[in-house]
Amino acid sequence: MPKFRIYYVARRPHGMRIDSEYTRSFEEPRGLLRHGEMNWEEDIEARNAREALRAFFEEHLERLADLAYIDADGRTQRPYRIEDFDPDRTYVWTEDDRLMEFQGIENLEGGLVPCPLCGGSGEVTPDVAEEFAEIEEEGEEYHR
Repeated sequence: MPKFRIYYVARRPHGMRIDSEYTRSFEEPRGLLRHGEMNWEEDIEARNAREALRAFFEEHLERLADLAYIDADGRTQRPYRIEDFDPDRTYVWTEDDRLMEFQGIENLEGGLVPCPLCGGSGEVTPDVAEEFAEIEEEGEEYHR
Protein backbone atom coordinates (compact mmCIF):
# COMPACT_ATOMS: atom_id res chain seq x y z
CA MET A 1 0.00 0.00 0.00
CA PRO A 2 1.40 3.46 -0.86
CA LYS A 3 2.71 5.71 1.88
CA PHE A 4 1.95 9.43 2.05
CA ARG A 5 3.63 12.14 4.10
CA ILE A 6 1.33 14.83 5.44
CA TYR A 7 2.83 18.20 6.36
CA TYR A 8 1.11 20.45 8.87
CA VAL A 9 1.89 23.26 11.28
CA ALA A 10 0.75 24.07 14.83
CA ARG A 11 0.42 27.72 15.84
CA ARG A 12 -0.22 29.61 19.06
CA PRO A 13 -0.68 33.36 19.09
CA HIS A 14 1.97 34.32 21.67
CA GLY A 15 4.56 31.58 21.53
CA MET A 16 4.19 27.88 22.04
CA ARG A 17 5.09 26.07 25.21
CA ILE A 18 6.30 22.58 24.52
CA ASP A 19 6.73 19.79 27.02
CA SER A 20 10.07 18.63 28.35
CA GLU A 21 10.32 15.73 25.87
CA TYR A 22 10.53 18.21 23.00
CA THR A 23 12.46 20.86 24.92
CA ARG A 24 15.49 18.58 24.94
CA SER A 25 15.59 18.57 21.15
CA PHE A 26 15.52 22.37 20.79
CA GLU A 27 17.80 25.08 22.07
CA GLU A 28 14.97 27.42 22.97
CA PRO A 29 14.96 28.65 26.59
CA ARG A 30 12.22 27.25 28.84
CA GLY A 31 10.57 25.37 25.96
CA LEU A 32 9.09 28.49 24.35
CA LEU A 33 9.25 28.72 20.59
CA ARG A 34 9.69 32.36 19.63
CA HIS A 35 7.27 32.43 16.74
CA GLY A 36 4.66 30.15 18.25
CA GLU A 37 4.86 27.85 15.25
CA MET A 38 6.01 24.26 14.95
CA ASN A 39 6.12 22.22 11.74
CA TRP A 40 5.12 18.56 11.78
CA GLU A 41 4.99 15.70 9.32
CA GLU A 42 3.24 12.37 9.59
CA ASP A 43 3.47 9.27 7.38
CA ILE A 44 0.26 7.38 6.60
CA GLU A 45 -0.35 4.29 4.47
CA ALA A 46 -3.42 4.63 2.26
CA ARG A 47 -4.70 3.74 -1.21
CA ASN A 48 -4.65 7.36 -2.37
CA ALA A 49 -4.16 10.93 -1.13
CA ARG A 50 -7.84 11.43 -0.20
CA GLU A 51 -7.82 8.28 1.92
CA ALA A 52 -4.58 9.42 3.57
CA LEU A 53 -6.22 12.74 4.44
CA ARG A 54 -9.27 10.93 5.82
CA ALA A 55 -7.09 8.74 8.05
CA PHE A 56 -5.02 11.74 9.16
CA PHE A 57 -8.07 13.78 10.12
CA GLU A 58 -9.67 10.81 11.90
CA GLU A 59 -6.61 10.78 14.18
CA HIS A 60 -6.50 14.55 14.71
CA LEU A 61 -10.17 15.58 14.96
CA GLU A 62 -12.77 14.84 17.57
CA ARG A 63 -15.51 15.71 15.05
CA LEU A 64 -15.50 16.39 11.30
CA ALA A 65 -17.35 19.62 12.11
CA ASP A 66 -14.11 20.92 13.68
CA LEU A 67 -12.44 20.96 10.25
CA ALA A 68 -12.62 23.77 7.69
CA TYR A 69 -10.80 24.69 4.51
CA ILE A 70 -9.95 28.09 3.09
CA ASP A 71 -11.72 28.75 -0.20
CA ALA A 72 -10.49 30.88 -3.13
CA ASP A 73 -12.03 34.01 -1.55
CA GLY A 74 -10.26 33.43 1.78
CA ARG A 75 -13.39 32.27 3.61
CA THR A 76 -13.68 29.08 5.61
CA GLN A 77 -15.89 26.28 4.28
CA ARG A 78 -16.76 22.90 5.75
CA PRO A 79 -16.14 19.64 3.87
CA TYR A 80 -19.31 17.54 4.01
CA ARG A 81 -18.01 14.12 3.02
CA ILE A 82 -14.73 12.25 2.85
CA GLU A 83 -15.01 12.55 -0.92
CA ASP A 84 -14.76 16.32 -0.44
CA PHE A 85 -11.18 16.06 0.85
CA ASP A 86 -8.91 17.71 -1.70
CA PRO A 87 -5.12 17.52 -1.19
CA ASP A 88 -4.76 20.94 -2.84
CA ARG A 89 -6.89 22.76 -0.25
CA THR A 90 -5.65 24.53 2.85
CA TYR A 91 -7.36 22.90 5.85
CA VAL A 92 -7.50 24.38 9.35
CA TRP A 93 -8.65 22.95 12.68
CA THR A 94 -7.86 23.22 16.38
CA GLU A 95 -6.18 20.73 18.67
CA ASP A 96 -6.16 21.69 22.33
CA ASP A 97 -5.26 25.40 22.26
CA ARG A 98 -3.38 25.27 18.95
CA LEU A 99 -4.51 26.36 15.52
CA MET A 100 -3.46 23.67 13.06
CA GLU A 101 -2.97 24.09 9.32
CA PHE A 102 -2.55 21.39 6.69
CA GLN A 103 0.45 22.30 4.51
CA GLY A 104 0.42 19.55 1.91
CA ILE A 105 0.76 15.87 1.12
CA GLU A 106 3.43 13.91 -0.71
CA ASN A 107 3.34 10.40 -2.15
CA LEU A 108 6.46 8.67 -0.81
CA GLU A 109 6.13 5.70 -3.13
CA GLY A 110 7.23 7.72 -6.13
CA GLY A 111 10.89 6.77 -5.72
CA LEU A 112 12.20 10.15 -4.60
CA VAL A 113 15.78 11.01 -5.50
CA PRO A 114 18.20 13.69 -4.23
CA CYS A 115 17.44 17.12 -5.69
CA PRO A 116 20.18 18.23 -8.11
CA LEU A 117 19.13 21.87 -7.77
CA CYS A 118 19.75 22.07 -4.03
CA GLY A 119 22.83 19.86 -3.94
CA GLY A 120 20.96 16.83 -2.64
CA SER A 121 19.66 18.43 0.56
CA GLY A 122 16.06 17.79 -0.55
CA GLU A 123 14.23 15.09 -2.47
CA VAL A 124 12.23 15.33 -5.70
CA THR A 125 10.57 12.91 -8.10
CA PRO A 126 12.78 11.40 -10.81
CA ASP A 127 10.94 13.48 -13.46
CA VAL A 128 11.78 16.74 -11.70
CA ALA A 129 15.41 15.67 -11.18
CA GLU A 130 15.68 14.83 -14.88
CA GLU A 131 14.22 18.22 -15.84
CA PHE A 132 16.77 20.02 -13.66
CA ALA A 133 19.59 17.90 -15.09
CA GLU A 134 18.53 18.77 -18.67
CA ILE A 135 18.42 22.46 -17.84
CA GLU A 136 21.90 22.24 -16.30
CA GLU A 137 23.28 20.36 -19.34
CA GLU A 138 21.93 23.02 -21.67
CA GLY A 139 23.62 25.70 -19.59
CA GLU A 140 20.35 27.41 -18.77
CA GLU A 141 19.54 28.89 -15.41
CA TYR A 142 16.54 27.66 -13.53
CA HIS A 143 14.06 30.40 -12.66
CA ARG A 144 11.20 29.82 -10.25
